[in-house]
Amino acid sequence: MPRRLVTLCTRSFQWASIGVAIVWLAGWACGDDWRWSQWLFWIPPFAVALPATAAWVVTRVWRVGHWKRDGRVQAAIALAAVGMGLWRTVGAGPAAMPDERAVSVLQWNTDWPSGDDARSIAFLAANHADIVAISNRGSITSPDLVRAWAGADARVVGAGPFAIITRLPVIEARQIAVGGRGRQLWWVARFEVAPPAWNGRTLRIAMLDLPSRPTIAKALIADGLREACEQGGLGEVDLVVGDFNATDGSVIIDRCFPAFRDALASCGRGWLATWPRSFPLWKIDHVLTGSGVRATAARTLDPGVSHHRATSASIVSVEGG
Repeated sequence: MPRRLVTLCTRSFQWASIGVAIVWLAGWACGDDWRWSQWLFWIPPFAVALPATAAWVVTRVWRVGHWKRDGRVQAAIALAAVGMGLWRTVGAGPAAMPDERAVSVLQWNTDWPSGDDARSIAFLAANHADIVAISNRGSITSPDLVRAWAGADARVVGAGPFAIITRLPVIEARQIAVGGRGRQLWWVARFEVAPPAWNGRTLRIAMLDLPSRPTIAKALIADGLREACEQGGLGEVDLVVGDFNATDGSVIIDRCFPAFRDALASCGRGWLATWPRSFPLWKIDHVLTGSGVRATAARTLDPGVSHHRATSASIVSVEGG
């Protein structure tokens, strides 16, 4: 290959890698408020590491110009992106410890109709929780099937496309809001349960399922969600769970639930991303804890079906919260 063409190819790889890194950083600086910026905000760090690694290999092989210096630049970009990716998607939190005060919560978007698959029933039967919070529920939340995978004393309580399956006393189940059109409907519901070990204190849960279309600005979703929760009377809650279709740092979380902490971010263990299930790169399913409770352990689980992984968390009451 002519030396001039080798130089051109090498420089193209190098500048393409630097360009991707700049775009990625711009996305983080701008956030997902706008339609154009949310595309950049969603670029996974590992997608930045790939072109940088390719540019590093080409630079080392063809040795054009100041190839050692240029190689160090590409290696720095790749390592920084991989480091950021691991920091965001791998948790080193504690393993769940037995605690009579803790309430175990399993949150999962079954992504109907895959939630009616026999594999869903097998997954739920193998992963017991005090509260199973299911979005886009299908026939697996029918009373007869619930008895099969959750036991005869479990009950299912629904509100809109949501259901909680629990043995705990249920105080309230109410749909708060619904909006959107066609396949881009979004929903909010409120549940309240009374864990016996909490000495009369209840656990108030908001469940969400927000639009997935990337052409809808997340700031518009955040403003609509906040207004709908106020008009629908959501009130104070301890947990917010569901499919946000928004990642950590999203304007939706910052505006609507600024005082809440993400259980996976605070004490998650293992791989924390939830979507797409088979090779998850984004954490769009969340369990957010308010000031009255805290998560002591959290992890994701692969149900073997649906497009989403499930999130399991142990929740304890904070005295005086």
